[in-house]
Amino acid sequence: MTQVEVSQRETELSVPSHVYPLRAGFIGGALGGVAMALAAVIYGALWRGSPWLPVNVVAATFLRDLQSASPEQLAQFNANALIVGGLMHGLLSLSLGVLFVLLLPTLPGTPVFWAITVGPLLWVVATVITLPLINPLGERIIDWPSFIVAHLAYGLVLGFKVVRTPKVRAR
Repeated sequence: MTQVEVSQRETELSVPSHVYPLRAGFIGGALGGVAMALAAVIYGALWRGSPWLPVNVVAATFLRDLQSASPEQLAQFNANALIVGGLMHGLLSLSLGVLFVLLLPTLPGTPVFWAITVGPLLWVVATVITLPLINPLGERIIDWPSFIVAHLAYGLVLGFKVVRTPKVRAR
C-alpha cells in the first residue's frame, strides 16, 4: 500500500477526537420529551377538548383495553394511562436522545441542522414503522400536523441542549 492509500484508509476509519457526552443526549432527550409532551397535551386540550387524549392514546400501546375505548373514554383522566404513557414516552425520549448523541459525530455539517432533522426523523421512523404493529388506535387517530409540531419541539430542545454542551475527548 502506498503512503497516500494508507493515509486515506486512516482518514476513512478515524474516530472523532471530540464527541458530545452521553449525558447531553440523556438530558436533552428528557427535556425534549417534556417539550413534546407539553405540545401534545396543549394540542389535546385546545383542539381535541381534552389534555388526556394524547396520554391515553400513547398508553394504549400497553393498556390494550384502551384500543377499544370510545372517544369520550379516551378524553377522561386515567391514572394507569398517565403512568404507563409517561414511562413509555420518557424511556423513548431518553433513548432517542442518547442515539442522537451517538449518531451526531458521524454526520457531516452543523449540529443545528441535524438537531431539527434527526430528532424528529428518529421519532417519525420509530412511529411509522412500529405504530401500526403495536398501537392501531394511535395509527387511526394520529393528527399529523400536531404530531409534526410535537416532534419538532422534541428535536429543537434536544438539539439546543446537545450543541450547547461542551464536547469531551473521545476515548
